[in-house]
Amino acid sequence: MTHVLSIIHYPVFGGPHNRNMRLVPVLSQRGIKTTVLLPDESGNAVGRLRDAGVDVVQVPLKRMRATRNLATHFRFFAGLPGELWELRRLIKNLQIDVVQLNGLVNPHGALAARTAGVPVVWQILDTHTPMLLRRVMSPLVTWLADAVMCTGLRVAEEHPGVMKHPERLISFFPPVDLSQFEPDPAMRMAVRRKLGVDDAALVVGTLGNINRQKGHDNFIRAAAHLKSKVPGAKFIILGAMHDNHREYIDGLWRLAAEVGLEFGRDLIAVDPTSNVHELLQALDVFWMTPRPRSEGIPTAMEEAMALGIPVVSFDVGSISELVTDGVSGFLVPDQNPAAVANYTAEHLMDSDIRATMGVSARAFVHEHASLERCADRHVDAYQLALRWLTRTHVS
Repeated sequence: MTHVLSIIHYPVFGGPHNRNMRLVPVLSQRGIKTTVLLPDESGNAVGRLRDAGVDVVQVPLKRMRATRNLATHFRFFAGLPGELWELRRLIKNLQIDVVQLNGLVNPHGALAARTAGVPVVWQILDTHTPMLLRRVMSPLVTWLADAVMCTGLRVAEEHPGVMKHPERLISFFPPVDLSQFEPDPAMRMAVRRKLGVDDAALVVGTLGNINRQKGHDNFIRAAAHLKSKVPGAKFIILGAMHDNHREYIDGLWRLAAEVGLEFGRDLIAVDPTSNVHELLQALDVFWMTPRPRSEGIPTAMEEAMALGIPVVSFDVGSISELVTDGVSGFLVPDQNPAAVANYTAEHLMDSDIRATMGVSARAFVHEHASLERCADRHVDAYQLALRWLTRTHVS
């Protein structure tokens, strides 16, 4: 059995944690054991993963911060040697065969794996990292990664140097548990009643941890535009709210009031925890309005599409590889909330049109983003990394 150490530097549950949680049992059936490594700090990720039966270990593990505070960066680099020693010890003690990095900017795992003689699969998941830092990290990825996985080719193209080694590149769609994300009319009605939404109302929603990167302020501005055209429309934000984004979150609710959305009536915010597959059923249209430097392929959007919900989204990251414009949804080429509302009002008010686009959306996710398909891509990457390291040692 191949033993993979999957390193995630963030203690709050998000996309990388969800992907690992979903894939662990499927990969196990293919002879791959996964241990997830998290930082030894407070956050909800460790509990959710362990509750799902995932093997989790924790060590003190710092991460790069988006700050100009030089002391923060000094502490990061000062602690790096000790963290590398701890990681190498863990790799040897657990008899790890492959180390997987879930993100670009924290190279600890790759450096430790290299000194331990273990191959590296380096995943690049989004376009959030500033271009200057991408250029700094590019030589490290080229040097240390035996296989590179990217959420879509556009994400790969946005990272200098990655496309120069196509023999080591594997693109993939994040996995969706299609047995959970199955359209259910009875559940849809029950969730709408629970949320206090009329069966006939147009419900537009989004899903994602509430932070500036996800662009919930753009969502609220788009909602105000659509509300002026469709007075009975309701808007739902499904997302966890964490204290480190409290200032942004409080600003969202002030913005909603300023643009005429009444919180609790026009705009509903819910932390979905493990009930995403139920709460998404309430939606008629899914919006995603992130910042330009943000997404790869959002799992949240895939989950909505799996439920047969058409999408309107800003065209960022690799979203255009997921959504076929005019077929499964609509892509807005710039950061224009009013355009999101206009596309919805002009094209998605008819339930038959929404149903037709939803069928296309669901079919795409079934073909490209199932658990089995994503697991296949990970197995390919692990085998590639193991072969590449063997060739390197032989040569």
